[in-house]
Amino acid sequence: MIVCDPVRFTRRLTVEILRAAGAERVTAAETPEAARWFINQAHDPVLLADWREAAQETPGGGPDLVRAVRRDEARAHTPSLVITGRRALIDMEHMRDCGTDALALRPVSPARLAERLTEITERPRSLIATARFSGPDRRADRPLRGDYKRDRDVADGQVSAAGAALNQARAIIFESLRRKDPLSARVGKSLERFLEGRDGIDAEARQIITLHRGALAQLSDLRREALEMRMDVVAGLERIVARRSAA
Repeated sequence: MIVCDPVRFTRRLTVEILRAAGAERVTAAETPEAARWFINQAHDPVLLADWREAAQETPGGGPDLVRAVRRDEARAHTPSLVITGRRALIDMEHMRDCGTDALALRPVSPARLAERLTEITERPRSLIATARFSGPDRRADRPLRGDYKRDRDVADGQVSAAGAALNQARAIIFESLRRKDPLSARVGKSLERFLEGRDGIDAEARQIITLHRGALAQLSDLRREALEMRMDVVAGLERIVARRSAA
């Protein structure tokens, strides 16, 4: 069991709670870098990461650490639990999107923590990986299927492939604006403009959709970088789409 928390007091508290819950081996790490080192050395690691954005000298927090572990092919299956005192819905969604298996709210009892750990280690959900997400299937209590709801809707004749893609673009715009992320909303708007009026999804359209997904993934990776760098990603995407549309 590896605990990552930059604050000494809560780090020791979490370790004590884990031991009270029955954990035999607990390793405490102050920084995400140290936690990843311990994960790489362990045989069957389980990660508990505190949500906080970390102390000033240790950038990044629990969600960033979990996301980095999920993108490490050798350790992508590491069970993870994020501990937090945040209760806002948007924070819960952010936790889900980082790829963690579960969330524990502070203050957490040894019994509750043991319950959550049992859930993620003995009844893990299947992992999925896309351009924008890597982690357990976020559709809780459903078995993993090879298709997604929009794919099933297309197969069932409820919507055309172009209509499903357009709905996805509009969902990106809505979710991005709700999260106060105007650059991701621009990516969604770019895709919406490209798809509007199309009757079907051909090879070219699939390439454009993939470009937009890649841009969203880049924006996520660069969210802590300078605004100019993130704007360059969106501007570059828009130039490519404009050239393709004019061709």
